[in-house]
Amino acid sequence: MRYLCFDISNILYRTFFANRDVDADTSAGLAHHSALITLQKYFREHKPHKVVMAFDRASWRKKYTADESICVSGKPYKGNRRQGMTPSEKQRYDRFLEHLNGFEELMRIHTSVVCLYEEGLEADDLIAGFVQQYPADEIVVISADKDLVQLLRHPNVSLIDPSTGKNRRNDEKVWNGDANYFIFEKCIRGDAGDNVQSAYPKVRSTRIKKAYDDAFELVNLMNERWTHIDGREFLVKDLYEENKVLMDLELQPECVRTKITETIEREMTNPGKFSYFHVLRFLGKYGLKKIAESIDQFAGMLSR
Repeated sequence: MRYLCFDISNILYRTFFANRDVDADTSAGLAHHSALITLQKYFREHKPHKVVMAFDRASWRKKYTADESICVSGKPYKGNRRQGMTPSEKQRYDRFLEHLNGFEELMRIHTSVVCLYEEGLEADDLIAGFVQQYPADEIVVISADKDLVQLLRHPNVSLIDPSTGKNRRNDEKVWNGDANYFIFEKCIRGDAGDNVQSAYPKVRSTRIKKAYDDAFELVNLMNERWTHIDGREFLVKDLYEENKVLMDLELQPECVRTKITETIEREMTNPGKFSYFHVLRFLGKYGLKKIAESIDQFAGMLSR
């Protein structure tokens, strides 16, 4: 079996943030158009047995990092997101989210695309879980999110960046041909974009590589201590272990992993049913005339 798995939230949000100068309604139309064209492009190229879309929800990581009894760093996950928005920008963003809910509802109910979604889970969690549940099948993931490079640990996975059209598996500048090292380094470095604390700020790349290659060097690195600007002292190992839970998509808490498995099983056995009427009505609402005029070209993907 070949599955085509879209990080659809990533695709939609990229269009929204690339069109800051238009209103939310126009931005939504552009996002829906871009998403459908992207979906159809890769559907034609890869001819999958089934199309899968993963949608974001507010992450379990926010609750995890808000719990002082378990969070070592004390940094709220994605706590730096959208902090600088003006009231009008926040209003535009909220309006855009309403449109995205409509897109998700269309795909879930009125197409046969498998839509993965569940409260507490991000699209990354669900895509990674899907890869782990179908190890014998070919899986083509479409996402510009570099964090998903870690999925290349699995030989049955291809990862295509829709912004360039390139398969990241063939681009060793991105991951050096070693996805395990990619996630090891990431757990040391942290992630400023997601507000995940570095386990050892300013550590040299050469030392990280030595620790990855040599068990003795690894022990030494993990037992290093450093002091934060606010006076708190950290052990590298403690932050590294926390970062693995937050960023390694095979090491989430067991309750989260169970939810991922159950969500995938539920949606794989209960897809929606393709409806020409509802799809055409949606396209009409957003003025997507060209897609509506060639709806038969999209029907194969949406009814798969």
